[in-house]
Order: sequence, then C-alpha cells, then structure tokens
Amino acid sequence: MATDAGTAPPNETEAEAKKRVRLGIALGIAMALMAASSFSVARGGILRGVRPEDITLLRFGVAGLIFLPILLKHGIANLGGIGWKRGLLLVLTAGPLAAFSQAAGYLFAPLAHGAVLVPMSVTVFCSILAIVLLKERHGIAHAIGTGGIILGLGLIGGEGFIASSGGANVWLGDLIFLFAGLLWAAYTILFRIWRLDSLIAMAVVCVVSMTIMSVVYPLFFSVTHLLTLPWQELALQGVVQGLLSGTLATIAYNRIVVLLGAGRAVLFPAMVPGLAILFGIPILGEYPTWIQLTGLASAMIGLLVALGMVRWSRTVH
Repeated sequence: MATDAGTAPPNETEAEAKKRVRLGIALGIAMALMAASSFSVARGGILRGVRPEDITLLRFGVAGLIFLPILLKHGIANLGGIGWKRGLLLVLTAGPLAAFSQAAGYLFAPLAHGAVLVPMSVTVFCSILAIVLLKERHGIAHAIGTGGIILGLGLIGGEGFIASSGGANVWLGDLIFLFAGLLWAAYTILFRIWRLDSLIAMAVVCVVSMTIMSVVYPLFFSVTHLLTLPWQELALQGVVQGLLSGTLATIAYNRIVVLLGAGRAVLFPAMVPGLAILFGIPILGEYPTWIQLTGLASAMIGLLVALGMVRWSRTVH
C-alpha cells in the first residue's frame, strides 16, 4: 500500500516501512469495527427498551471520564486553550445533541438507514459547507463522487417513504439521521477552520458533554427508567458507545493518519456502513433490502471516487 508524502519518518528502512503500514492497516480495521459496532449496538439497545437519552448519558459518561485527565493536563479553565466560546460550539455540534439524534433515529428506522445516512451525509454536508464557508473548489471527480453518495442516500431515504420497508415513520428516522450528519459536518468544518488538536477537541466535547448530561438527565429524563435496565445492557452501551466508539476509535484514527497519511486513513471510516449492516444480520436479525444494498453500493463507490481512490484514464492509441 502506498502512503502519503511526508508520512514516512526520515531514514526509515524498508522493513520499518512495512511494519508501520501493517500497524496502520491493523489499527484502521480495528477502528472501523469499533465505529460500526456503535450503530448495531445502539439499534439493538433501542429495540430492547434503551432510550436515546440513556445512550447519550452512557456514551459521554464513559468517554468524559477517560478524556478528563487529558483536559486537566492542558488546562480545564480555558478548555485546553480552545476557549469557552469555541468549546461550546464544538459541544453544540458534536456533543449530546448529535449523539442523541444518532440514537433517536433508530426509534423509527432500521439499522441500515442510520449506518449509511449518518456517515455518508457527513461527507456531503462537509463538501457543501466547505464550498460555502471555506470557498473550496473541487474537481469533476469530487462532483461525480458526491453525486454517487447523494444517489445512495436518496435510495435509502426514499425507501423510508415506503410503509412496507419498516413502518410509516421510517422517513422521520431518516430525517433525524441526516440532522445528526449535519451536526457532525459542522463540527468537522469548525475543526478545520480553527486547526485544533483532535485529542484536545474531543476531550473538550466529551468532558463538557458529560457535565451537561449529568445535570440535564436527572432534570428532564427518567432516572427510574435507567435503573430498571439490565446492568448488562448498560455495560454494553457504555463500553461500545463510550469506550470503543467514543474513545478508542478516535485515538486509533489519529494514529492511522500518522502511520499511513490522511489520504489513506479516510478509507477506513468508509468501511463503517458496510460493516455495521453486516453486524446487524447476526446481532439483530435485520437483513438489508436490495434497495439498501444498492444505495450502500452507490454511496461507497461515490465516496471512493470523491476521495480520488477510484480513477479512470484515457488511453491514447
């Protein structure tokens, strides 16, 4: 596998390069598996009576405690140098509202819808926001790839208007998923504009979100309901949402960028929708429909084209 320029350390031997690439690939696969598991576990939890606010509380309760030492090390008074104004905007876009929306969509829609609509809509919304706010200009490949993603989202979202595909309110779940994708895209654009350290930014989001949820949850939601849930379910959601997806996947992705370069690192998040749908078959017994699979294929191909990983060339005879 080729790596981005600037990734290899100076004077790196061939053996060291192979070891670095193997480690990057292993971490990438692990990151994709952890991120994919969060969708299937969230959907399974909703089906078993866990509420979106419960998942949000557990996600940030665990991740906030893990990231707290990092924020304390860099200064909690000014949020690690990010500042409260910018920090609160990060929390608004990547904090409880985004996590709640990502889980709440599963009150109405099946696994495949959330697993595809959330991550893929992030790519589309990021492209739009980058053009409007950052004045970025993209080539024809990016436009074609984005079109493929939109087609895939349209197929899956359009299925939500068909009552036989899972219920008359599936479309509502799809809209909630798209809203979650918009929030994550806004976070990504803010991150790029401010050029933040990713670990510090996530520490701010997780710790502040943990504080918010510790106040909001007992005031507006049912602690009694939470206590009636099986401890195994609470532990599962806490480990998968807070530890694996909310913490380790983020740290792993940062390491992948260093090992393989940003251009190759983005391939591994692209694996998440397909893996999440595959997880849903044995875990939830939810088999994707042909419309969902067609939409997933279109979105995945579009993503690879937009990233420049699928190219075509003219051969001159």
